[in-house]
Amino acid sequence: MDIIKVIGVGIIGGVAALILRGTRSEYAPLAVIAAGIVILILTLNALSDVIVAFEEIVDKTDLDRSLFSSLLKIIGIGYLTEYSVSICNDLDCASIGKKIALAGKITIFLSAFPIITALIRVIGALVS
Repeated sequence: MDIIKVIGVGIIGGVAALILRGTRSEYAPLAVIAAGIVILILTLNALSDVIVAFEEIVDKTDLDRSLFSSLLKIIGIGYLTEYSVSICNDLDCASIGKKIALAGKITIFLSAFPIITALIRVIGALVS
């Protein structure tokens, strides 16, 4: 990921929102959201390299692919939840952001169940 691109998009989006607040305030949130989406796309492109590296580790170590899939899902839910909460806060909708955060936490908890059960099985096998 080229952090210079991310910083540039962030600064341009922030300045655009600042200018729009003074002239056409109804468009300022759109500038913030557009900049955020571009930053998210740039970040996700870089994240694909990390996912490939994790898949290679899973292949070499014979780890259960479903656990790896659950882990990636949890990480993705966490990032998307945080991103959505930030957008709500930028739009002065903190109460909606808090509800999104709660839903994200519950979803992460439910998605972690396969990992938790596998961990309990491993601990049980080690104890007995």
